[in-house]
Amino acid sequence: MDEEPKGAPAPITDDKAWLDRLQQESWQLELIISDFSIFLLLAGLDPFLSSTPSVFALTDQAQQYFIFGLITGFMSIAYLALLICLIVHVVFRGLWIAAIGLRYVSGDIDYVALRYQPTYQKWLRRRLGTFDEYILRLERYSSVIFSVAFLVLFCFISVTAFFAWIYLLQQLDGWLTGVEMSENGVFAGGGIFGITGWVLGLLYLIDFFTLGFFKRNRFTAKVYYPIYRLMGWVTLANLYRPLYHNLVDDRFGRKLARLLPLIVIGVMCLVSLRIITHPYFPGYFRDGEVWVDYRNYADEGADIRGQRFRVTLASRYVQHDYVEAFASYRPRNQDPAIERKFPDLDYARYTGLKLGEPIQLTPIYNFDPAYSYDTLLLALSSVYRLYVNDSLRQDVPARFFHSEWRDQPGLLYMIPTHDLPVGEHILRVDLQRLRNDSLVWERGDGVRFYK
Repeated sequence: MDEEPKGAPAPITDDKAWLDRLQQESWQLELIISDFSIFLLLAGLDPFLSSTPSVFALTDQAQQYFIFGLITGFMSIAYLALLICLIVHVVFRGLWIAAIGLRYVSGDIDYVALRYQPTYQKWLRRRLGTFDEYILRLERYSSVIFSVAFLVLFCFISVTAFFAWIYLLQQLDGWLTGVEMSENGVFAGGGIFGITGWVLGLLYLIDFFTLGFFKRNRFTAKVYYPIYRLMGWVTLANLYRPLYHNLVDDRFGRKLARLLPLIVIGVMCLVSLRIITHPYFPGYFRDGEVWVDYRNYADEGADIRGQRFRVTLASRYVQHDYVEAFASYRPRNQDPAIERKFPDLDYARYTGLKLGEPIQLTPIYNFDPAYSYDTLLLALSSVYRLYVNDSLRQDVPARFFHSEWRDQPGLLYMIPTHDLPVGEHILRVDLQRLRNDSLVWERGDGVRFYK
């Protein structure tokens, strides 16, 4: 039998021994993963945030797409929470490495060499201990913070999954009762299904924050067991339960777990911080009477997330005796009114989740020559009314237009200004909506332009 070469490491046959050995070197993996993750998260932050308008635009289509906006909102917070936690971990791990380097140079803390009075020496020895104990504490904190970073991420994923479940319960209740879900979102509607979901979620939240109160109490353990199993699937908790229970079975981990709600709230407050200045400068007035908002103009470089609900002009200044105004088409608001006014109007697109090219099993566009683009334009433009200086302008035709800078379809108005006097003017577009089974006109915001 061939002999193993001298100096070769002994084969590891025991999984526990292998894990123990890997555990001692885990700090290297922690740093690699944290650094690489921070790099990827920072590099992907702008693309991620810039993609959110496309997701939120789905909510303009119908109430059923509300869940996508909800998931995107929570995942945006989770994204920033993970980034912040990993940065904190790298700071603590860097401090730990710095402490090890200092230990190699100067060894332990020599309290005698400091020549402090006995009162200070006793307090420092009791409070700080040895330098080796300090390094071990940093090691412990760093490893736990690294684990908590992903636990916080999974907490946000659980909250997102829970709200998605509530939303599905609301949809189920609406399907069974024939009543549409309220536009107020997950906090309203749902009937008995929604109430049951909120109660189960509250019980599960109490048990989570109390580190298992219902599971420890003999009076509630049996009753809570099916709730615990159900909510584990609903909140996707099965993905991280080993991490959570291994954290709370330790004294230090339990203290940190009790702080987890405060950590989550703190992260949400941190990403929500805003510094408000200029106390006598007013906020946004929806009537547009005293406000010139840069988000109303395409050439101002505004974030398109702030333009989704607005009528926008190409510029605040008249160019070539015309003002170009764009009013977005939001099916969730306009379609009910159009369907009431034109009940026989056929769709131009078959909306919903479809397979496109090369695997296109169902039609996407309506190529039936029986319906007319002119009829579609008449139907869509009938729920818009254009005003210039409070005068209704029925002489300005609307045209279908897909705004490139806003990535939205809608109507484009080219308003001639040769008959307008020099000075300031206000353009407004009112929208017709179906409310309480009646068609009503809603006054739009005024947008200023100058000739």
